[in-house]
Amino acid sequence: MHEHLFAVGTTTQTARSASSTLIICGSSPDFIQRAVLLASSKFIGRVIAAKAKDYRWVATIQDLGVSPYDEDALWDVLSKAARSPMDPLAPPPGSKGIDQLLSEARAKLQRISPEQALDELQETQVGAPTFLVDIRPQAQREKEGGIHGSLIIERNVLEWRFDPRCTARLPIADRYDLRIIVFCQEGYTSR
Repeated sequence: MHEHLFAVGTTTQTARSASSTLIICGSSPDFIQRAVLLASSKFIGRVIAAKAKDYRWVATIQDLGVSPYDEDALWDVLSKAARSPMDPLAPPPGSKGIDQLLSEARAKLQRISPEQALDELQETQVGAPTFLVDIRPQAQREKEGGIHGSLIIERNVLEWRFDPRCTARLPIADRYDLRIIVFCQEGYTSR
């Protein structure tokens, strides 16, 4: 047995909630690490305590074996954790890397200088309402300084705040002709 990964668990069949032990052992730390991550997500909120060391992981799981889901989940953990890693240099046919995806998205955007942004914000002849949106995290704004008069919207909610159809939109995002100038610290996140 050169490469292996297996799980041993105690189960409970009581009417009351109880904890059980799950031990996952494998022939490599990589197998164990993948199994730990998968098991933690399969039994989310049910892992009471866990300890990993080299080629094994011992965990206390709440109500292990009570649900028929648990057996399927453990088989899924073992089968997926024991798979050989994919060759990152051999991507699936037709897939795109992050650099290509970003390049395609960036090609559709108009990049402007700080001076052009200021001119546009001060322009009264532009037909659409124009806003400067600072998407930097709070810690970065505190360290580097804020932009007086900008809208502060964290990057992870930007699209929802400006979609007129979305219930989480800003009150000003009630139209489709808004001009949004997105600002970040280095110019990467804003793209």
